[in-house]
Amino acid sequence: MSRSLDEDLLAHLKADDSNGVYKDISTLLTNPPENELLEIELLGKSHPLEPGVNYLRDEAAVAIPKLRLAQAFFVARGILQSYQDGSTMDRREALAATAVLLLMDPEHLTAANTRKRLLLSALESSKQDELAWKREKQFVDSLLTSRLYRHAKSPTLWSHRRWLLQLSAVRDVYVEPQLDIKDVIMIAGIRHPRNYPAWHHARFLLDCSPRLAESIVTDVKEFCLKNHGDISSWSFLIYAISRIKNGECRRKICSSVFAEVLDIANSFSWTNESVWVFLRSMAATGLVSDQQFESFLAINKRLVSVTPKDSDGWRTLESARRWCEKYRLSTSSSTAES
Repeated sequence: MSRSLDEDLLAHLKADDSNGVYKDISTLLTNPPENELLEIELLGKSHPLEPGVNYLRDEAAVAIPKLRLAQAFFVARGILQSYQDGSTMDRREALAATAVLLLMDPEHLTAANTRKRLLLSALESSKQDELAWKREKQFVDSLLTSRLYRHAKSPTLWSHRRWLLQLSAVRDVYVEPQLDIKDVIMIAGIRHPRNYPAWHHARFLLDCSPRLAESIVTDVKEFCLKNHGDISSWSFLIYAISRIKNGECRRKICSSVFAEVLDIANSFSWTNESVWVFLRSMAATGLVSDQQFESFLAINKRLVSVTPKDSDGWRTLESARRWCEKYRLSTSSSTAES
């Protein structure tokens, strides 16, 4: 993506009070509503604001013009540079600058690492461990779940969030992973479909709390059915089912989810790869009965017959059938393993 600035933008940057713009936006980011995530959206040239108005706000919903954010970015970059050069600076001022930098550029690794150092420093010098940690998590989650296309899939932001959760384990700060999956992962998955970094983070949460697997399956299944073209969420659903420890419970849940998805795929004539990779993977585990496998083959055959030959959907269906017939485990061997 080009980062060059056109002449009109440069003229505005020089004409307006960039320091005032920076102060307004940084204050907005560092003083979010209590126990609520900001929902940030960037406005283009088609939505100009009056002079002196640097953002719009309706409770937790915030809209910031891209021009104003660019102005604030240059000021924030200068502040962070001064901080790195050893200038005496208040922690809050450094946090404010890095917040603006990450809103403008979610891959600003220096800003993310600076926030890590600032948080560790605050935790060492204060007993308010949970408050400082929660504020940082609230900021990161606001970026990940806002209507910001790049942020929802940012490897830097997801890595920063993972670091926060690892820190919470050391500091004994309680985290509710099921709410994280519903309120952060799934929202990010909607903001940016096929959001592999988000669902990879969900696997991390599940690995940290294996008991979560059984309780989260229904929520993830509902997400998948509403976003049936999202292969990343389907892959996580497979992973969640496989992480259920009790063999009999895993078999029942797998059978139930498989039957429901197969029925809906049949009803709506879904032939997309995401759904059929899920179905073939579940059928091949041997966790579904022989009767269900016969239903899988029958429905696959019906959809093949009504799908134009050599189309993407036809090839997906044919591939799923051949793959499953080749790799399916017998139900007896699956029972022995569990």
